[in-house]
Formats: sequence, structure tokens, C-alpha cells
Amino acid sequence: MTPLPSITVSIKTLNEAEGIEKTIDSVRQQLASYPHQIIVADSLSTDNTRELALAKGAMVVCLDNPADRCCGVGHQLGWLYSEGDYLLLLDGDMELEPGFLTTAIAFLENNPDYAGVAGSVEMDDAANYEFKSRKQRLHLIYPLGDTDHLGGGGLYRRSAIEKIGYLTNLNLHGYEEAELGIRLQAAGYKLRRLDVPYFRHASYTMPTFKMLAYRWKHGFLWAPGELLRNAWGKKHFPAAFKIVRNELIFTLYLLLLLLAIVSLNPAVIGVTLLPLLLFIAAKAYKNSSLRDGVQSVINLSLFSAGLVRGLLNSPKDPLVRPAVTVSHPQHIDDENENTLRQ
Repeated sequence: MTPLPSITVSIKTLNEAEGIEKTIDSVRQQLASYPHQIIVADSLSTDNTRELALAKGAMVVCLDNPADRCCGVGHQLGWLYSEGDYLLLLDGDMELEPGFLTTAIAFLENNPDYAGVAGSVEMDDAANYEFKSRKQRLHLIYPLGDTDHLGGGGLYRRSAIEKIGYLTNLNLHGYEEAELGIRLQAAGYKLRRLDVPYFRHASYTMPTFKMLAYRWKHGFLWAPGELLRNAWGKKHFPAAFKIVRNELIFTLYLLLLLLAIVSLNPAVIGVTLLPLLLFIAAKAYKNSSLRDGVQSVINLSLFSAGLVRGLLNSPKDPLVRPAVTVSHPQHIDDENENTLRQ
């Protein structure tokens, strides 16, 4: 009888005390018959996320230095301490949908040219503009079929990650899954989003403008520029350029608008402003809300500013191991741990 493949689950967290137990429970239900380990990759949470995870039987790998916090470092911590044939990536505010794991493993076992798979995504009712917009674009953000990256995580083949050197790039404050995907494709692998539910995601309840301020402070809005900076001169640079093309186009447009304003020529200013006004009108019509139209422009403007900010960041070697503290669970299933190591 062929032995079941072994799996490491990496759960990325920063202050996820509200949902981490549900996340761990959702994966435990599907991992029962597989040799496995669960790693919570924590970016120095200030709540009791780590304590809750340890009590649930997860290993916790936590950053020592808050300056190392970023989206790209999270799953890289999980990767550094992972074992087994496959690696499942989740965030601490997600719940794995029943049946995904069995379907995903079967696909990868039968299709060795694929490095990873994910599934369809469900979101609750959005509480702010960012997540309202994301929910409207779920079919674009998480397209079914072959794709260039697996936003939101997925199940990855360990041998494919070993081939490309690292899992997620610790220089990135966002777009880390996109960067992973385009590196895997550059190495000759394919990725697929299966037509099966993958995870449920809780939207943030933070007000729109407070969330934008939070994302600037914590660097998420710098990610488009960081992605380009880190891909420069590499085989996957054209794919990185494609991912952030909307931000690039809007940044160039804002520069043209600034030049038009500086010219003090009313005709030039009027012509240059027209595309922006039409864009706001189209968004307002689509959402039946002028406020949403204006909000869309504000979001794009901040991403444009972030793109420039991210381009100025000097990248570190993504293979450098950040300083961490490793905590083992209070109750370890010795039989399961031994099975994973065989």
C-alpha cells in the first residue's frame, strides 16, 4: 500500500487571536489521516495568538525583531521549519473548506508538472471599500484554471520550492504569493486553481481610511514597487511588470496630471483631468455611489505613492534567515511527529 504523503501547514499570523483556533481546527479535521505538522509563523503578535496556537498543538515560529515584519517573511518562516512532501499555506483569519485537501493532493499526485493548487474563495459581507471592491472582483483575483499565481495561499509541492530556493520573499510587504508564482513559472512549473472551495475569509471591520493609513504604516502599499525592485534583472521581471501594470499606468498618469497643473494652462489641465473624471463616473455608476468612485481614485493614488516608495527600498538577500524563537506545542502527538519524519 502506497503511504500517504506528509504535509506541513504554515499559518501566517499577526494578532489573530480571534480566529487562530478556528483556523487550526479547520485544518486538523482534514489532516487526521495524513502525517503532518502545523506551524504558526508569527510576526510578534501583541495579543495571545501564540499561546492559543500552542495550546492547539501547533509549533510556533516567532520573529525576534519587529523590524522584520512583512507579508513576505511569514510563510518563509513556516518553510524554514517545514518537513514532508507538501506545504499548505493559510492566514490566521482563514478557515480551510472541507474536502479541499484530498482533492488538491490527488491533483498534484497525478500532475507532476504542477507546483501548486488552490481553490475557489468565499468572503463574508465586506465592511469597508477595500473588501467590498475585492468581493466584487473575486473571479478576477482568484480565477479558476491555470494561473500565474495563487493569491490567498494554496498547497505546494515541496520539491518545487526546493528548486527555486525559497518560498516567500522577506523583502515584500505584499504580493508575496504573486512573486512565488512567477518564480515557479520561470522554473518551468504550472499552477492551477481548482473548482472546489479552498477557504472562507473574514473581512476586516476597520473603517476604510483607517485601513489605508494602517496599510501605509505597515508597508503593504509599498509592495508594487518592492516587487519590481526585487525582480529587476531576473527572468521573471516581465511577469512582475504585468502584475503591477495598473499601478504603473496610474502613477504615470498622475505625473502627467502634475505636469499639466504646473503648466497653469487651463486647456491642458482640463484635457488631462478628463480621464480621471470619466474613471470616477464609471466607478460611481457601477457601484451606485459617488463616494466609491472617489474612494477608488484615493486607493489608486496611495498605491502609486507606495509604488515609488517601494522602488526606493534596498532589497536584502531573500535566503537570509531572520532571528526567531521557536516554541513547541504543549501536547505533541509523538506518533504523528515520528511518522512525519520517516
